[in-house]
Amino acid sequence: MLAPFQLMLPTYLMSFRFHVLFFFRSSLTIAIFLCFSCCSNSDNERDDKYVALKLSINENSIQIPLDEETAHYSFALGYNNTEAPLLFNFNPIKKCIQVYDLNAKRLSKEMKFEEEGSEGIGRLTGFYAYTLDSIFIFVNKPGTIYLTNLEQSYLSQIVLDVPDGYAGPEFRPAPFNSNPIIRGKKMLAKVVVPARIPDMEESQLSQQFLSAEFSLENGKGSFSAHKYPKGYLADGLKAPYFSIAASADQVVYSFFADHDLHVAEGGAMEMKTVPAKSRYLPQEFPYLSRTAVQLEYMSYLFTSPRYEGLIYDIYRHVYYRFCFPPIEIKGQEEINQLRAYPKDFSIIILNDELNILGETRFEGRHLVPNNVFVAEEGLYISANHPDNPNLEEDWLEFKLLELVDEDN
Repeated sequence: MLAPFQLMLPTYLMSFRFHVLFFFRSSLTIAIFLCFSCCSNSDNERDDKYVALKLSINENSIQIPLDEETAHYSFALGYNNTEAPLLFNFNPIKKCIQVYDLNAKRLSKEMKFEEEGSEGIGRLTGFYAYTLDSIFIFVNKPGTIYLTNLEQSYLSQIVLDVPDGYAGPEFRPAPFNSNPIIRGKKMLAKVVVPARIPDMEESQLSQQFLSAEFSLENGKGSFSAHKYPKGYLADGLKAPYFSIAASADQVVYSFFADHDLHVAEGGAMEMKTVPAKSRYLPQEFPYLSRTAVQLEYMSYLFTSPRYEGLIYDIYRHVYYRFCFPPIEIKGQEEINQLRAYPKDFSIIILNDELNILGETRFEGRHLVPNNVFVAEEGLYISANHPDNPNLEEDWLEFKLLELVDEDN
């Protein structure tokens, strides 16, 4: 069984490119949100009409045996329960999408694709299991995606008309998740400006679009109305990374160094700002030096206070926002581990109106916040952390995080 760092791309976060190619997907602790008597920021106070919630670790877990060519760190996960509970896993070594039967706790099939030749699609880089009949396949050809089904009885290419001056679209499950948002025959997707982070200025960034809407019939694309929030770089340089999540009627953006969430009812609608600060993050964010070298840059990315993933739970109609308090490190080796295995994080729970219902912290719980998926039972999170004293390296293991009342 391969160790996950054998799969890491050493150049992945050694560059200052805005377009991060393999930022580790690299959670969940929800402590109750502050009441009026103890909240220091009135914008983040919880209305008493909302039930206070937390995420509770259910010690019952999903355990699935692995073969020798599958790492216990996943580069993409997906879940579908249309016919039976299935877990999808992207394996970059075997160049396939593995499908696990969660009832039988075993590998059900591997979806493989020709890389070269007349039927070649290029190098597989990820997937999104929208339905069993519509599985999006992502490859290393900018602007090209494929559609197939679980049986692989068809394979359709879609060439996307990416707006001038932008790279992508970018599809990532974690840590800054950006799975496509499907609305009928249209798809909203993250787009990325191919510019170096040290060169970014507020006047430039505030004019940049966050996403574009594409036709799934002919690939035609146009920008959404969503741009970077004004003032993001007003006082200094910060990482411009962001996540996108969506419910049935809105799209929500969460940024690396912004306590607020930004929400719109659709791609054509302007965004509004909603406060959603973590109780474990300081009010002010540190800034990144424009002359930072590799170690300084990586230390900023993995040890500074920040927000990463934002996930919508379709079963409980809540959002999970992954938060990372600042930590102290001792050197390069510890930073390398933090790429995939953070030591401390929390998860904010928000309802459909983006009111904070609670926040749970998971410091020292040896969980992997970039390896999660939502199922009927709750939010599942990987326990395959190298500091886990009960780690079984030849197994995938997921703990269930149940959404419960704070008083329970």
